[in-house]
Amino acid sequence: MSSSILLPALASAVALVFAGQLARQYLRRRRGHALAWALSLALFGLASAMVAVGVGTSWSSPVFGVYWIGGALLNVPLLAVGQLLLLDPRRAVLYWTLAGVCAAWSVLFTAMAGFDQAVLAAASAGNTIPLGSQVLGDMTAYKLVGPFNASFLIVVGGSIWSAVRTRRWRVLLIALGVTVAAAGSSAVGSGRDFLFSVLLAAGVSIMYVGFLAASRPSRRVPSPVAA
Repeated sequence: MSSSILLPALASAVALVFAGQLARQYLRRRRGHALAWALSLALFGLASAMVAVGVGTSWSSPVFGVYWIGGALLNVPLLAVGQLLLLDPRRAVLYWTLAGVCAAWSVLFTAMAGFDQAVLAAASAGNTIPLGSQVLGDMTAYKLVGPFNASFLIVVGGSIWSAVRTRRWRVLLIALGVTVAAAGSSAVGSGRDFLFSVLLAAGVSIMYVGFLAASRPSRRVPSPVAA
């Protein structure tokens, strides 16, 4: 198996394993942020699996569509929703509604988009990852990337706030992991597509350690009891 297939397959396995562990955490504790983060990591894993399929066989419209929804559009908003649910669980209905809107728009506008088949064919022939800007042009499915990825600021800001409030500095690894994963996405089209999978796997692993730190109950020093 060539590295162009092996690396994204390994990145997919890492993301899906961590998604499964977070899903089990949600089933044990029923805390919404764990579910949102599990869904986000599952999308990271699915997107990376589509990269393995695309570079290993060919980039069909369904393969690119799933990659685009999972890898470019929806995973960062779900990370942000998880951060909001951790910080402010009382507004869970609002945050899950926002997540549902993002999911509906991602699927709807990607399904409605007309993919440039020549670009997909060229990427298939070259065993590369096609650029969304070339496949989608100025369609809404591409324009959603900017506002959706702006939710990165919620993840970073929420991580910093959580770390300062709880003194658990490992929570900052969430922000670092998202940054590393985003750096992998920026490598697409640079001639170093292998970095997408390497940095995605590294970013997801770093995020997971931060997720564990954020989910751990705070330790509070008991107040002295008056004699």
